[in-house]
Amino acid sequence: MKKLILILTVCLALGCKKDLDKTLTKKEWRIESVTVSPAMTIGQKTSNNYIELMGPSSCVSNSMISFSKDGTYTSGSNGALCDLKPDTSIKTWRRDGDQIFLSYAPQSPLILSGDKLTQTTSTPLQDGIIYTFVFVYKSK
Repeated sequence: MKKLILILTVCLALGCKKDLDKTLTKKEWRIESVTVSPAMTIGQKTSNNYIELMGPSSCVSNSMISFSKDGTYTSGSNGALCDLKPDTSIKTWRRDGDQIFLSYAPQSPLILSGDKLTQTTSTPLQDGIIYTFVFVYKSK
């Protein structure tokens, strides 16, 4: 009986890993929201909604990530001036549980929860302020 439980546990663990990888690679992940804290001022606007501050046709409001089974990913945006300097570097990803580590920012993993990926990053000190951004991507 104990052997049967052990075998079932191992099979379940391996099945879940493949399911999570499939969830990542079968879908495209589009930005849903970006919040910034503390509130940021750009021009005459002050807000915690970074997409609103940057505008609906900005690069950030149109960004996406797509993961490949081979451990590489592409990211980009279809905003008006977003593809002026294309990034041709090979970008890699790896998953550890619900955390997705991207080669460009291994210190800020994405967290997979259902159909959403969340990433928290901070800027270096700017005029005495450290801004924290929370990016939320939704699968499409």
